[in-house]
Amino acid sequence: MLHERTRIAATAAAVVLLLACATLLGRLTAPSAGAAAAGAIRMQSGIPVGVQDTPGGALAASDNYLALASQTLEQAPPTFTALVNTVYLPQARAATLQQAAAARNADPTGMGNYRAGGHAIAIVAARRLDDYTATAARITTWLEGIEWGPELSPRQSFNLVQTELTWGHGRWLVSSSNTLTLAAPVPSIVFVRRDNNQSAAFASRLSGMTAPYYGTGG
Repeated sequence: MLHERTRIAATAAAVVLLLACATLLGRLTAPSAGAAAAGAIRMQSGIPVGVQDTPGGALAASDNYLALASQTLEQAPPTFTALVNTVYLPQARAATLQQAAAARNADPTGMGNYRAGGHAIAIVAARRLDDYTATAARITTWLEGIEWGPELSPRQSFNLVQTELTWGHGRWLVSSSNTLTLAAPVPSIVFVRRDNNQSAAFASRLSGMTAPYYGTGG
């Protein structure tokens, strides 16, 4: 499942705004607070690479790395491998690929669904830059995973993921990425008798987060 993959992955593309929450997120933070400058991402053989050593550049790198890693770990293993070899710290690559292989072996249902033509997408709904220096950055991300296909009923998961980045060789590299052991807010906007049912976790756990307004890859 996608939320299990984020424990291993944390890398890249197809960053899609979670439209169901756009209005609420706009109330939490200023629209431009997390915007990245143009040129923050450069494509390298189909892999997005964060090449801008700025706060916005670190956010852009994390958005793209995390979404692509979560989306491809099982669905497209060759792309996941290329991502790890391109944007992970060299000393973390072998262990990450071994863990990814173990995750695929442990999920025969999901792998069977992909072989039968199933699909998955990872969505960065919001994120927050917790710490930034010229050599390192830490980002907390509210990540959604959606899976569907002939062998699997449609399902979704939500997680909070913390990603550590290191700047080196002209790019942001993933040093670690971990799913936090916290219940992630689930978007729930249900109008019943004029009541708007929303999770109380939005206020506390998403405080200071901004929505991504860009994306690359896929």
